[in-house]
Amino acid sequence: MEELVKKAKNGDKEAFTELMLLLKADLYKIAKTRLKNDDDIYDVIQETMLLAFHSIRKLKQVESFKSWIIKILINRSNSMYKKKSKSNIISLEEIENYKSENCFSIENIEETLDFKCICENLKYEDRIIITLFYIEDFTDKEIGKILNLKENTVKTKRTRIKEKIKNNMKKGEEVNG
Repeated sequence: MEELVKKAKNGDKEAFTELMLLLKADLYKIAKTRLKNDDDIYDVIQETMLLAFHSIRKLKQVESFKSWIIKILINRSNSMYKKKSKSNIISLEEIENYKSENCFSIENIEETLDFKCICENLKYEDRIIITLFYIEDFTDKEIGKILNLKENTVKTKRTRIKEKIKNNMKKGEEVNG
């Protein structure tokens, strides 16, 4: 990936496109932790790609490209979220997703352990920490850089989040029986 980043920094559009194709699934998963509507997610990813394309020459360390673009994505996702939450408009897609993603219904008992359902009841910052650590394989130090937190703060939060997930799962077992 570093070779592609170097080429992209030097203005190679095809290398940049290839980088985006490599990262598109990761960017989607991360944006999904903040936004629920696919149209909004794709808009944010597109904005992120455009911003990254126009400012890639400013990237200082080639090896930190992925964390750099994720930081841009998180900032764009937060902006979109704030804009959408002010309007208080709920899309039909969000309503349908809510109906189909009820984790604790007895019909979906096998899906209760699904990562998406586990994270559903977490705060945004908790979801992003868990996603970056377990799905994207970032270290606590890297997550700290992305989220502007100290490494030990990330470790502490991650430990608390895991405890919260365990407690939620125990509650689910008690409810489902």
